Amino acid sequence: MIQRRSLMGGLAGLGAVALMPDRVVAQGNTVKFGFFGPFTGNFAANGQRFREAGELFLEQTNAAGGLAGRRLVVDFQDDRGDPLQSTNIAQRFVADAEVVAAIGSFTSTSSMAAGQIFAQARMPQVSPTSSHPDYTKISPYQFRMPNTQDIVAELNAELMVNRLGTKRIALPYFQDDWGIFVAQATKAEIEKRGGEVILSEAMTQQARDFRAMITKIRAARADGIFIASHYAPSAIFMQQLRQAGITVPVGGADPLYNPEFLRLAGAAAEGVICTTYFFPSDPSKAAFTEGYKAKYGREPDQWAAFAYDAIAIAAEGAKALITAGRPVTREALRDAIDALPPYDGASGVTEFVNGSPRKPMTLLVIRNGRYELYS
Repeated sequence: MIQRRSLMGGLAGLGAVALMPDRVVAQGNTVKFGFFGPFTGNFAANGQRFREAGELFLEQTNAAGGLAGRRLVVDFQDDRGDPLQSTNIAQRFVADAEVVAAIGSFTSTSSMAAGQIFAQARMPQVSPTSSHPDYTKISPYQFRMPNTQDIVAELNAELMVNRLGTKRIALPYFQDDWGIFVAQATKAEIEKRGGEVILSEAMTQQARDFRAMITKIRAARADGIFIASHYAPSAIFMQQLRQAGITVPVGGADPLYNPEFLRLAGAAAEGVICTTYFFPSDPSKAAFTEGYKAKYGREPDQWAAFAYDAIAIAAEGAKALITAGRPVTREALRDAIDALPPYDGASGVTEFVNGSPRKPMTLLVIRNGRYELYS
């Protein structure tokens, strides 16, 4: 059952800001979305998968006749993983009278910064990957594809304490909104299960030397490590950890499911276990996987799956309005997205409850330089 929130109640926390009237309508024979993410910069390996998936969906949709006969148009913009850039892009989308929905961004920090702008303009925003609980608290116009991190934290703790049997756990985390919350939530769940987080320390965005942190991990006699960070710093950390001779089990959050993590970490990635929503060998995802491989010559990852589903769900909402003979306005599209039946996509089944789904996740382990299902 879809639970609805009062629109005015949800927007009240935004302050005394004049809201744009719901007069923006998809024009003529087209429907236009804005799509933004880190196509360059520190998160580019993820952002490029975002753009590829968005372009694949756009191509497939228009080749099949568009959205109930209307051509889909997408304005792709690079925010470089910078909240200031994402805010500027949000203002651009809002000012474009043809844009009726926004897809993006990658990090919770960038998505939340842009979300304030979209909420004020009453434009629906579907973030492929924002998992911070506060993202959907901005307004009823925010939707997300993954679980919130408090739900994911349960699986993180289950892996470390129950599956791996570790009790004294070090928890390095990336210093952004996402990383801080993942660390806090995972720590709480580890302690519920009788484990102890003996060290929790931030990885700053520019850090490349983690030897001081690793020395502390050794001194604290950690018997397991959980990494709540992105692929690039995690790869450097793993190299330096193994160079220091520390061989304890290592688990990690879903950003570690990325070919770039394997490439950058090399042999140091062996044995690392991480979570994911999507694995290309799953036969139920064959249509998406084969379409992606045919266009780009490689298998998609979970970030591509999330982005594909995010734009697909916005498109499903627009199609429902067109089919019903209703104008595709920003506010009407928000309601249509919220009212969609469960959507079975590349990243799993999505049914929104207050803008968030609850999806099963899979554990992967790195063996012989590749990801395999962990059992």
